[in-house]
Amino acid sequence: MTGPDTNTDTGTQGHLTDLAFQSGEVPILLRPKVLVGLVLGFLLMVAAYFAAVQIFDLSLSIDAEPFQEWVDGWGLLGPLVYMVVLAASVLFAPIPNLPIFIAAGLAWGPVLGTVYSMGGMMLGSAAAFWVSRRLGRGWLPRLIGISTAARLDDLATRMGGRVIFWARMLPVVNFDFISFLAGLTAIRFSTFFLYSFLGMLLPTTIAVIAGDSLGKDVRVTISLGGVWVAGIVLSAGYFYWSRRRSQGTPATAPQGMPAGDRES
Repeated sequence: MTGPDTNTDTGTQGHLTDLAFQSGEVPILLRPKVLVGLVLGFLLMVAAYFAAVQIFDLSLSIDAEPFQEWVDGWGLLGPLVYMVVLAASVLFAPIPNLPIFIAAGLAWGPVLGTVYSMGGMMLGSAAAFWVSRRLGRGWLPRLIGISTAARLDDLATRMGGRVIFWARMLPVVNFDFISFLAGLTAIRFSTFFLYSFLGMLLPTTIAVIAGDSLGKDVRVTISLGGVWVAGIVLSAGYFYWSRRRSQGTPATAPQGMPAGDRES
């Protein structure tokens, strides 16, 4: 391996698996009970929607006009506040981004909602990258613990653009964590910024469109919700397959780390 931006396909799979299981525990969205609950919950929601519409003849669309008028009352300050809050959520708080994106879709529609959401996410990601790079490796154990920090050292030296891209695309990897970790690597900021933008664009757009559809056609929102659930299930299948494959090939374990340690 010649540098942080040159990954083989197998290496990329290993990096992504390490990212998903970076704390040594199975992430919440990868746990079988959570996956089953998500699928069943989505199917129940679909059944409830069709029952409400077909049997009780109810309209489930949200009247977004009052919310839009309230947002418009803020003028240019509204989008700025939104982007700053979204950026702060990347830096300081483990706030789920999905509800925020949905609100942006309701407030500004699919185009401006996506623009403002991407602006906030990129601002927060860039800030996290530079905070991590300026503070350096020494602060990491205080944030995530000594043992986890030690497990991430090798991963940090091997991270490249494709890993950043897929980590942004796959819904089971922590966005905020990726930004902080990338700041500890030799990866160029321009590479991090570009691949982060490309990786976040599609999932952000889908979430914003889902929010916009709540005020127009709930069926579109439900369909996009199905895409999100399917993405989580497929991502989980990929990570379990990749992890099992890495466990079965000790030679692919990171240098200085026995293959058995990657299971924990």
